[in-house]
Amino acid sequence: METIHRSKSELQKSQQLLYETITIMGITILLSIIFEEWKGLITLIPAVYFFIERRFRKRAWTDIGFNFKSTLLDLKNNWLLVVLVAVVTQVLTLLTATYFFPAYIQHVLSRIPFESSVHLVPIIFLLAATFMEELIFRAFFQERLSWFINGTVAIGIASLVFALMHFSKGTFSIVTFDIVTIFIDSIIYGFIYHRTKNIFASWIPPFLADLIGITLMMALFS
Repeated sequence: METIHRSKSELQKSQQLLYETITIMGITILLSIIFEEWKGLITLIPAVYFFIERRFRKRAWTDIGFNFKSTLLDLKNNWLLVVLVAVVTQVLTLLTATYFFPAYIQHVLSRIPFESSVHLVPIIFLLAATFMEELIFRAFFQERLSWFINGTVAIGIASLVFALMHFSKGTFSIVTFDIVTIFIDSIIYGFIYHRTKNIFASWIPPFLADLIGITLMMALFS
């Protein structure tokens, strides 16, 4: 009887975690749609919950993806994925856009909160922005979903939400191309996190991808 009671208790706790995860992400998405101009601040909601929940349930930092010591090894073991998403997909996206969706370049540059070439402030901004995204969509959302569903499916769902959260108004073809390329990149980020369980290892690739992609766009088209 004690075993059955404990199993029911653990199941209830698991269900509560799932409900919390869905609720937090649902609120974040809904508020981001309603108050689009405040999207950056609204995405702090899951981050705040993430750290409060860690402290409340006494999770170790390593349990939530903060495995700094293994970062270099994790990057080395996944260097093909890192190069693929940081360089290859960025160049392919730029080439495809140049020949088929030329308005895409301006579409992306218009949502970048700086105009000059890459200097210290933009680099710091990219570091902070990409870390926050990996914290929310990989260490929190994807990881939590993977506790309840297949890991690959969790990557797909988290990546779809990630891509849609980057939505910005424009013509249908440009917006679609933008969302699809972000979704593809996010899938790769997701697999890196899934393989390493290390937020620092999954943070470096999107930072490099944004840095390389934006630098190329600014150098060639701005």
